[in-house]
Amino acid sequence: MILPRFSFVQLVLTGAFVFSLMLSGHSSGQVVTVQKSDTHAGSRIIRRIIISGNKITKPRIITREMKFREHDTLSIRDFEAAMVISRQNIFNTGLFNFVTVDVAVVDSSRLVDVKVSVLERWYIWPIPLLELSERNFNVWWETRNFSKLTYGMDFTINNMRGRNETLRLLAHFGYNQLYGFTYKIPYVNRSQTIGIGVGGGIELHHELAVETINNKPVNEKDSSSYLKKILYGYAEMQLRPSFHSTHTFRLTYNYYFFGGNIVAIPGFSMVSSSHQQFVTVSYYFRNDHRDAAYFPLTGYCLDLEVNHSIPYETAHNSYIRGNFRKYWKMADRVFFGTGILGKVSFEKTQPYYLQRGLGFGQDFVRGYEYYVIDGQQIALWKNDLRFALISPRVVKIGFIKTTKFNTIPFAVYIDLFSDIGYVYNYQQRLPEFQSMNNTLQNQLLGGVGLGLDLTTYYDIVIRIEGSMNRMGQTGFFLHFTAPI
Repeated sequence: MILPRFSFVQLVLTGAFVFSLMLSGHSSGQVVTVQKSDTHAGSRIIRRIIISGNKITKPRIITREMKFREHDTLSIRDFEAAMVISRQNIFNTGLFNFVTVDVAVVDSSRLVDVKVSVLERWYIWPIPLLELSERNFNVWWETRNFSKLTYGMDFTINNMRGRNETLRLLAHFGYNQLYGFTYKIPYVNRSQTIGIGVGGGIELHHELAVETINNKPVNEKDSSSYLKKILYGYAEMQLRPSFHSTHTFRLTYNYYFFGGNIVAIPGFSMVSSSHQQFVTVSYYFRNDHRDAAYFPLTGYCLDLEVNHSIPYETAHNSYIRGNFRKYWKMADRVFFGTGILGKVSFEKTQPYYLQRGLGFGQDFVRGYEYYVIDGQQIALWKNDLRFALISPRVVKIGFIKTTKFNTIPFAVYIDLFSDIGYVYNYQQRLPEFQSMNNTLQNQLLGGVGLGLDLTTYYDIVIRIEGSMNRMGQTGFFLHFTAPI
């Protein structure tokens, strides 16, 4: 896929935002604010928590994210720290465009009211879909081939019943097809620590990558029939015992059918059958302390994934994957972020159609966007020095009446970055694979460059980067997610 889940409406609104920005030329305040309490006393007693602006969202979904409850007593230092963390937690639910937390001193004593004001997002998105079947935008831009067009609709309802539940219905037609659904309930118990989710679907592909040669995937294509069919379904349970830690246990059934003679290609599959089915058992852990999950400037986040497939002989794809990111504010308008990713597989060989090295999603060294580096073991280190060219601020679009769209936060940053990566592939040492000339495997990768980042509402990030890799190749690349 080359584009994020942008709808036509989102793109139009982003264009309207840029036009309004050119007209306004001034700031109207911060995206979110936290007003600190009077520090003349040694502690604070919370009399009431007053929530406003939540026309759909249940109050308990908001109070779940707060570090204190009514009638709690906290020291001044702990109270002010809890205010900041509570605001961040509420904002990171993804339910609101703006969150403001204020304190009202009831009298000259320690008694205070905490006022939480939110501006809810638009929750129902019938999103028209246009996709081009490539790994990212930059790969597609090499050929600009519109024949591989997939179109359809992603119908998403966020915050169903005001309880942060999410329903997605997927219907993709054209070159590649997908029909499916997901439904997630974050909390099913009174203490709001246990959630559940289910999903399933079918995918139909006329084209798929069958091997990598010269560090680029080689595709097989059949316009008259499907070379790959996938039927899948999953159920998961999520445990969130604290504000920042989440444990997810998932069980997935996978059924694959491969057409033609694809399974005979060396390394593509571990078995000769064109019909393959297996169950994947997965565990995900996240410990998230970022100020804003979609584009963090301070805090840290740790992700851990453990994956095992049964029967092992068919899938042969068991691994542990970890990703740690840390962000600092170095000075006024200056920020630094670093991220370390590692993946360790439990086998020397894996089926090609399940193996993922660098070159997919967010897992790539900048400057190598055109390449795929296959392997069983991965190490990746990303670094960003960021300067706020335009600090976070807000503009109003007067001709749009609803506050869900006319109040737009935005910021612009300049990035100086450097990445280092390494992929170990055992198969590259075998004689039958050496002729594929995948020279980027089993060697150090590096990239440096300069970027310009725009962030705005509904978690939209647009990045333009110029980079140079270790081979001396240069280029400009477009991305739609935070770099780290």
